[in-house]
Amino acid sequence: MLLSKIKKIPFTCTQFNKFFISYKSNVSCIDPYESCKFLSSYFKSGRTKEAENLFEAIPQKNVVSWSIVIHGYSINGFYKKSVKSFSQLMFSGLFPNSFTMVGVLVATVGLQNLELARSMHGLIVKCGLESDLIVGTAMLDAYGKCGNIFDSYKLFEGLKNPGLVSCNAIVAGLINNELFERAVSLFNRFRRSGLVPNSVTVLTVIRGCVALGSRAFCESIHGLTIKLALILDLCVNNSLLYMYSSLMDLAAASQIFGEPDCKDVISYTTMMGLLVNLEHASDALKIYCKMRKSGILDDMVVIINLISACSVLGDLKRGRQVHARAVVCGFQSELPFSNSIIAMYSKCGDLDSSRTVFDQTTEKSLVSWTAIISGYVQNGCAREALNLFVKMRQENDYSIDSIMLVSVLTASGELAALVLCLQLHCYAFEAGFPHYRSVQNSLISAYSKCGNVDLAHIVFKEMGFLRDVISWNAIISGYGINGHGGAALALYHEMMKGGKILDGATYLCILNACSHAGLINDGLLIFNQMIEANNVKPSQEHHGCVVDLLARAGCLSDASLLAGKLLEGTGPNIWRALLSGCLLHSNVELAELAARQVFEQDPEESGQVVLLSNVYASVGRFQDAEALRSSTLKKRLIKNPGISLLDDSSSDFG
Repeated sequence: MLLSKIKKIPFTCTQFNKFFISYKSNVSCIDPYESCKFLSSYFKSGRTKEAENLFEAIPQKNVVSWSIVIHGYSINGFYKKSVKSFSQLMFSGLFPNSFTMVGVLVATVGLQNLELARSMHGLIVKCGLESDLIVGTAMLDAYGKCGNIFDSYKLFEGLKNPGLVSCNAIVAGLINNELFERAVSLFNRFRRSGLVPNSVTVLTVIRGCVALGSRAFCESIHGLTIKLALILDLCVNNSLLYMYSSLMDLAAASQIFGEPDCKDVISYTTMMGLLVNLEHASDALKIYCKMRKSGILDDMVVIINLISACSVLGDLKRGRQVHARAVVCGFQSELPFSNSIIAMYSKCGDLDSSRTVFDQTTEKSLVSWTAIISGYVQNGCAREALNLFVKMRQENDYSIDSIMLVSVLTASGELAALVLCLQLHCYAFEAGFPHYRSVQNSLISAYSKCGNVDLAHIVFKEMGFLRDVISWNAIISGYGINGHGGAALALYHEMMKGGKILDGATYLCILNACSHAGLINDGLLIFNQMIEANNVKPSQEHHGCVVDLLARAGCLSDASLLAGKLLEGTGPNIWRALLSGCLLHSNVELAELAARQVFEQDPEESGQVVLLSNVYASVGRFQDAEALRSSTLKKRLIKNPGISLLDDSSSDFG
């Protein structure tokens, strides 16, 4: 009924024009107080264009309206417009007030212009506003955030009775300038003087605690937030969650995450990120499902966490689903997303998709190149990785970081490209990476694989206190693969005497070294030590090393007995080790048994057929060897071809 009545009321364009004219005339006659009130409201709600139109319509602009515009532009990120408006105010002959100064100082911080900050400081003194607490606080904040913490602190000391806002500003300035210990010390001084912190204080101090990595500081600030009931603030709660995530403390982070009834996307992304970093990818996906049920929408950080979870799990199918979802959400053009997708496909073994995304990324960064090069290295395509590295050096003038250097060194080691390793070693010195542990460990491994274990040992010795378990593993493995079992054994004992904590990889390296050197008694003794130590559980790889050790030494019956005992749940590598030993000692009967076991567990692999054929040939059964190879060709089981590396010394990798 009401709708039908409304439809019957005539409304002409003439009436609309009259209404519009009437509105315009009212704007021109608007009360100055009302105009400033509307102007402030527009800027606070982000309606900058409407604020500009209203300001233009004000006939008599005073210092209040100008100050609202200057401050409004600043809080909305239009810093240059704010400074320009301030210049226009000064040219108009109006005298700025404290609110004007605060507005332009906010713009100064946004522009990170220290010279402008100094100019404003001079003008503040000239205008006699230096004693104004609000202006003084804004000035010291501007100095601190523009990198001049000395003058910032000097201004703070000159303030009479500084309040909480001023104290927050100086603590934030110290933290922004990476003076974390000084910031926390000053905060403690404020607390002793009776200052009661608010949520802004706590958020600032947590940043300092995270940077210091001090668990004691972190737990103290956590206790303070509980005491002051600030933990009920969602921003504070999220900050505490981030703090414990930075410490990789899953128990504390889970407690913080479970406490508030209200969570936002930051809460979920922080928790997901921690779980992914700790490789609890399945739990990260469960958190995501809870987030979706709560009605919170995805953002790019959520999507990147999902992609990282798929990378950890090696779940290509789910990774593709996340990729599709990201495209639907409109994140495909974002560079961080593209880089994550490149890495995810590589880690899931789909190099073609990884390369497609890389090629389609128009604005590549060093992270993009690192992701694709690392992907090729991880998937055993070292030559392609180095070709891409050369292409990157030709097309872009990037300064190679330590992560890229480690990837290229790994590729060089896989290809035994000694000249390239030497060039990269020189680059590491030039770029200032001699004290990067990851680079040094990669150099040890690369030199070892190039057959130059002497250079590897020099790098190892020069590392000094930087040496970790990975360094020891790399040098022990280096001596082992180059046939220096005795030297590897000596390093192992030196490591034991030094009280170093051995991991599964350490035992794997030394057992391999003993196997290649025929040190059967030493190898078996070390294997027993590993079992008795209880800190490392023997894996299939460890058992495979022992079988290989026995088989190479000619103890085929013992090797066969051990392989038989490990039959349940064992992988094909143990039987391959036994098969290789049979080839060395021409044991046909046992070789046939081992080959059958390998074929049952890995029917697509043709290596065992080639090994068995060689065993037949070694005892003169050439017809059997030929028949086996012929049947292999018929079944289209073709051995992977070997690669002959021709070192191209003309390539410029430097």
